Amino acid sequence: MTPGKKLLLTVLFFPSLLAAHAQVKEGRVVYQRKVNMHRRLEDPSMKSMVPEFSISKVELLFSSDQSLWRNIKEEEDIRDQAGQDNNGPMIRMRFGGGDDQTYKNYSEEKMIQQREMGPKKYIFEDSFPRQTWKLEADTQTIHGHLCKKAACKGQQGNAIVAWYAEDLQSPSGPEVYGGLPGLILQLDSNDGEMVYTAVEISGTFDRKLVQAPTDGKKITRAAFKKMMEEQFGDGGPGGRPTIRIIRQ
Repeated sequence: MTPGKKLLLTVLFFPSLLAAHAQVKEGRVVYQRKVNMHRRLEDPSMKSMVPEFSISKVELLFSSDQSLWRNIKEEEDIRDQAGQDNNGPMIRMRFGGGDDQTYKNYSEEKMIQQREMGPKKYIFEDSFPRQTWKLEADTQTIHGHLCKKAACKGQQGNAIVAWYAEDLQSPSGPEVYGGLPGLILQLDSNDGEMVYTAVEISGTFDRKLVQAPTDGKKITRAAFKKMMEEQFGDGGPGGRPTIRIIRQ
């Protein structure tokens, strides 16, 4: 090979090498949320009327210092329902409010959440969430991205395992979790009780959507928590989110 050809190959190869290691600073991630419903139910008869797992989708819109976490509205899935027979009880399960949103601004260190309870919506600003992560050496590939492992304890002492991708340069992740040197693509709470896994990753999204929610009555988190406990109880051991079950 002549020196000229060697130089040409080097020039052609170098841009492709840069592209392969490009850092992504904004985008949209769709997660599958898989919740083990049987682990949250103590009544055996209730377990017989609901599927073991509830599966839904949520999305995260992120930039380098902001993110918006929200549910994806989908058509009703027959897997959300179960019944003994046509004349028996019918159970419909819904996890969380349909229009719940969590906005995080890392440069200003603030988090604003919108929560739905019944026909009403509420807005409250919370202290910025911080987790004490233990970074581990394990790795795995999720949706084409090399991810590293980190672990911490949730606010109620539940075990949290996260897998984050350093090439996605956002410190955000599912729910209130984040603060790692890369975007969280998988999060496991309480050894499989609730697992978020990225199933779609795109760099195309409407940047105007990444802003704090405003649709709702402004209250404190303490006031909202009190209303939730009065209506649904304290969530049980570990502060688990309430399962809303509608009998039909």
